Amino acid sequence: MQTGRLINRIVFQQKTKEKDELGQITEKWNDVITLWGAITDQTGREFNSSQTEQSVSNCTITVRKYKNVVITPDMRACHNGIIYDIKAILTNEKQTYLQLPCQKGARYD
Repeated sequence: MQTGRLINRIVFQQKTKEKDELGQITEKWNDVITLWGAITDQTGREFNSSQTEQSVSNCTITVRKYKNVVITPDMRACHNGIIYDIKAILTNEKQTYLQLPCQKGARYD
């Protein structure tokens, strides 16, 4: 992968649990790191669930591997208002890039 192809600013988020003002525990996604990356769509399919049509799109996010940056499958990636659910962490032969198979999720604003 050429560095010039990493044209998307991708925010990686981690889920944390916090107490709200009422003392109840709530889950919140917090930004961990923002990296340059490339998003490549792989496949898509449609299915019916609860009498509504749903669509699923799989893609791969490629980012450069850094020594002090840890990306785990329990994180998620966000780009241009779209959430990407990370399914696995793969590396290339030279251990210089991470490939993250993802499922494209809902939009957020």
